[in-house]
Amino acid sequence: MSKISSFKRDWAGEPPLPNSSQERDPTPASSGRGIPSSTAGSSSGSTSKSGGNKRFAAIMAALQNSGLENKASGKMDIPSTPTTASSASQSTTTTSSTATSGWVDSLTTSSMTSSAQSTVSKRHREDDSESSSKKRKGSPNGVQMALTLTNKNTVENRPAGTSRDNLVITLSYEQSQILQLVKEGKNIFFTGSAGTGKSVLLREIIKALRKKHGKSQDAVAITASTGIAACNIGGQTLHSFSGIGIGEGTPEALSTKIKKNKNALSRWLRCRVLIIDEVSMLDGDLFDRLARVACLIKKNNKPFGGIQLIVTGDFFQLPPVMKNGQPKFAFEAEKWSECVERTFNLTKVFRQKDPRFVDMLNEMRFGRLTPASIRTFHELARPIDDGDIDATELFPRREDVDRANNLRMAALPGREESFPARDGGAITDLAQRDKMLQNFMAPKDLVLKKDAQVMLLKNIDETLVNGTVGRVIGFYDATEVDVGEKGELIQIFAPEDRKKLSSTAKAKQKEQAGPLKKYPLVEFRVPRGTRKLLVMPESFKVELPNGEVQVSRTQLPLILSWAMSIHKSQGQTLDRVKVDCGRIFEKGQAYVALSRATSLEGLQVLNFDPKKVLAHDKVKNWSQTLECITHGDS
Repeated sequence: MSKISSFKRDWAGEPPLPNSSQERDPTPASSGRGIPSSTAGSSSGSTSKSGGNKRFAAIMAALQNSGLENKASGKMDIPSTPTTASSASQSTTTTSSTATSGWVDSLTTSSMTSSAQSTVSKRHREDDSESSSKKRKGSPNGVQMALTLTNKNTVENRPAGTSRDNLVITLSYEQSQILQLVKEGKNIFFTGSAGTGKSVLLREIIKALRKKHGKSQDAVAITASTGIAACNIGGQTLHSFSGIGIGEGTPEALSTKIKKNKNALSRWLRCRVLIIDEVSMLDGDLFDRLARVACLIKKNNKPFGGIQLIVTGDFFQLPPVMKNGQPKFAFEAEKWSECVERTFNLTKVFRQKDPRFVDMLNEMRFGRLTPASIRTFHELARPIDDGDIDATELFPRREDVDRANNLRMAALPGREESFPARDGGAITDLAQRDKMLQNFMAPKDLVLKKDAQVMLLKNIDETLVNGTVGRVIGFYDATEVDVGEKGELIQIFAPEDRKKLSSTAKAKQKEQAGPLKKYPLVEFRVPRGTRKLLVMPESFKVELPNGEVQVSRTQLPLILSWAMSIHKSQGQTLDRVKVDCGRIFEKGQAYVALSRATSLEGLQVLNFDPKKVLAHDKVKNWSQTLECITHGDS
C-alpha cells in the first residue's frame, strides 16, 4: 500500500526526513500556530533601541545556528515555541512530525489568532471565531511576523487537505455512529451532499483502522478511483493497489496477472481492510471483477474474499466513464449488496451556513430546482466585491484553466520568479513516474510575480487551510529575515540591519551550495483579516509501507488561483467562486462547482441554465434506499 505524506523541507533541498509511522498521543493539544500571549508584550522589545548590539548579536547567533550552517544553504532552523490557537470549525488537533518549519506567520491585521485555549469544534468552519490579536508594533518597516513553528497545532480539517499527522477530531453523532460500525468490522458505504464531512469522517476511519490493526500497516489498503482523490487521503489508486492494469479481462485472467506480480500479490494477501474513495467514478463491472479477484487471491469465498470493505463517494457528482452511452454505477454491480452491508447518507452540512443556500444545492443535486431557486441563481450573475482577491473561476477543462491563469500572470508588471520542482523516487519508468507525479496538486514548474493570486495547498492551522487564497506581496531570502532573541518572532529586516547582515551571510554562502533563494511572502485572506506567510518548499511523496519512496516532489505548496478545474476542486472549500455554467457539459459538474462556495454572497454564476442541472435517474432512485442517522446532534 502506498502512503502519501508531506513534511517540511529545508530552504535549499536537503533530503527529506521520513514521517514517523508510530502512533502519536491522541490527547487534544492545547496549543496551535500563532503568537503566544507571552510574546505579545515582547514583540516591540525585540526590536527596541535598548536592545542595541545585544539584539544584533542574537540575530547573528540565530543565523549561525540556523540553516546558514547547513550545506544546502539558507534555512533558518528556529527552535519551536509553544503557542495557542482559537477553536476551529470541525477542527483537528495535530502533532507535528517535523522539527523545523519553513513558514513565517505574519499577524499584521486585526483579529488574528491570540492566546486562547484550543478547543475541538463540531463545525467545519466558524467564520465568527472569537480569536483575535493586537496589531504588532516596533518593526523597523512596519512588517512583523511570528514564527509558525510548533510541536502541537490546531488545524481546520477541510476536505482535500493533505494529512500530516494523526489527527484528533470531534465528530457529529451520525459520523461517530458510522465510525463505530467500522470499528466493529462492518462493510460500510457512506455518502452525503457536498460539505457533509465525508473526507473528515474517512480520515478518522483510516486512523481508527490503523490503530486497530497495529503495526500491520499493510492490513489497511487506502485507495481511490482517481489519482487526485488518492493523494488527498494518503493512498494510491485502486488500479495501482490491485495490480490489474486497466482492469480488462476476466477475474481469472486478472488474478493470474496479479500472481505474477510479487508486490501486488503481497498487497492482496496482507490486506484485511480495503478503503475505496470516490467510488462514484468506479465502473460497476470493475467492482464485480475485483470482488471475484479478491476471492480467488485470498482463497476465500466470503464477500470480497473476507476483506472488510469501506466505500465512500457521492454518486451525484462526477460519474464513471460511460460505456455505450450509459454509465454503470458501482451500486449497480451484482456483488454490491453482497459486499456492502450498510449504506448511509450523511445529512449535516458543515460547509454552508445559510439554510437557503443548502436547500438550493440539495435541489440542484437532485436536478429539481424550484422557480425561486432558479431566480436566485440568475441573480448571482452580479459581480462579487472581492477587494484585492478575485473569485476563483472554475472550468470543466484543464486547458481553459491554464489559459486563464497565464493571461492574468502576463498582465502583471514586474519580473517572474521561477520555482521548479525537484522530483525523485525509486520508479525508473518515466511514463509511470510522470503519471503518478501528475496527481500531486503542486505543479512541476511554478512561476510567480508580485501580486499573483495563489492558493495554499496545506492545512497550517484553523484559518490557514488547504484552499485559502492570497496574493504574493514580495520575495525574500534568509538575509532579510529578523529573528528575535527567543526565536519566537520574525520580522523583515530594516535596510540598515539587512546591509550589515548581508555581507556576513553571503560570505558564509560562498562555502555552500549556491546563492540564497528568495521565497514568496503571501498575504492570505482569512476570516476577519489577513495573514502573511513566507512560503517555502515542502515535499510530497508516495511511499510503500516498507519506507521505499516511489515518487516524490519538492515544491512550494502553492498554485495559481485565478482559475481551477472543477475536477481538482472536488473536496475544496472556497470563499469566493465564479462559475460560467455555459461551459458545463457533464452531469454533476454544475453541482460540484457551485457547491464549492461557502455562501451565496461569495458565489458568482454566469449563464445559468437550469436545463444543465441534471442528475441521473438511477442515482436519484437508489439514493432513496440509503439509511439516515437522525438521533443526537446530527
